[in-house]
Amino acid sequence: MQATDSKSPSVFDYIFGLTVPGVKLELSRVEAFLQRLGNPFSKYPVIHIAGTNGKGSTAAMLAAILNAFDIKTGLFTSPHLVKPNERIRIGGALVPDEFIIEKVDEWRPHIDELGITFFEVLTALGMVYFHEQKVDYAIFETGLGGRLDATNVVDPIMSIITAISMDHENILGNTLEKITLEKAGIIKAKRPVLLGQNVEQVKRLVESKCHLKEAPFNYVPDRVTLEKVEPIDISQRLQLSFDDQTYEFLLPLLGRHQAENFSNVLMALNALDLPLDQRIIQNGLDQLNWKGRIQLLQAQPRVLYDVAHNAEGLDRLLESLSEAGLGDTILIAAFNARKKISALIESLDRWQGGLLFTRFEGHSAVGHQELIQQGVNTELIEENPQKAYERALGMRQHDKQAICFFGSHYLAESLFELFQVQEAEGG
Repeated sequence: MQATDSKSPSVFDYIFGLTVPGVKLELSRVEAFLQRLGNPFSKYPVIHIAGTNGKGSTAAMLAAILNAFDIKTGLFTSPHLVKPNERIRIGGALVPDEFIIEKVDEWRPHIDELGITFFEVLTALGMVYFHEQKVDYAIFETGLGGRLDATNVVDPIMSIITAISMDHENILGNTLEKITLEKAGIIKAKRPVLLGQNVEQVKRLVESKCHLKEAPFNYVPDRVTLEKVEPIDISQRLQLSFDDQTYEFLLPLLGRHQAENFSNVLMALNALDLPLDQRIIQNGLDQLNWKGRIQLLQAQPRVLYDVAHNAEGLDRLLESLSEAGLGDTILIAAFNARKKISALIESLDRWQGGLLFTRFEGHSAVGHQELIQQGVNTELIEENPQKAYERALGMRQHDKQAICFFGSHYLAESLFELFQVQEAEGG
């Protein structure tokens, strides 16, 4: 996940160097920083999205469809897969290197004085870029949590909360209630909230927070019903009913969870008073380029990549592969040391297909010894993704058997290089 710019590597080295050990979650310094920049986020309508899983996919789908409506939409997401520019895009085009270099050089005295972090710099870059590019809407995905996330300086026209589950327990809390309350921290007074499919405890907590804030509460499954979900290769055909109307779409993302994420999007479009025109919405979905979500890296032999990195995300990946007729897929796992991997390994014990483990480059990768301590058979561990892939090729029992890498966003750089995946262009 390195910057690739050759014109001014010092700028990218500088912002990567702002990544600090631990997490400095608090809003005062980023509020002070953005105030010096003129609070650019206040210049356009914002849609704010939080959740444990599905927030990035929901944001990407909504942005693609708004662009299909000829609504110029800025999209801020995290983390990136290969270079930080991916976090900031308009209409699919990434923020140019030149913009990042110019602004960071200009802001260095403020960054150093206030102790601004890497994520906060990227958040500010997105906010300023969207203002300068005169977007009609901006969609901001939270980075971590919600209440103290740097994006939570915004006063959105709408907040969307996707599926919430256990993740980042060392930062957000060790119970579902604590994590939910952190995510629900994006709820603003009298601003409508859309809550996606969730367990009853989450629904109750979010609804209660909305009541306290006098924020209109909308539970998406109460309005949108998934009538049919039919996997077609690594896409799926959906039939949904919304306010007594039936709609059909081809969604280029696999898994029932993605169908649920799309339900959030459909309801958001309605809340924005946009017509639910099937042709325009499908055009937006057809333009969607959201990497790392059961992404096809290679057609033959079929190689997939998914960023699933927590227990719920992995369960959804395994369920999606099984529903698509890929239940014998050979999985290759590489984990981040900041994650609770015991639950992930436990889920893998139930997988009927092949299984290998490896590591990505970098200090945050789970190493071989840690895998062994977690009960992984040393015979299943390969040194790097390429060696794991070569071994998986020898394990395949038929031509249609797929191979799927998963476990971390940090896998992307080596996988994209290995399978020659093209990056999105700058804008």
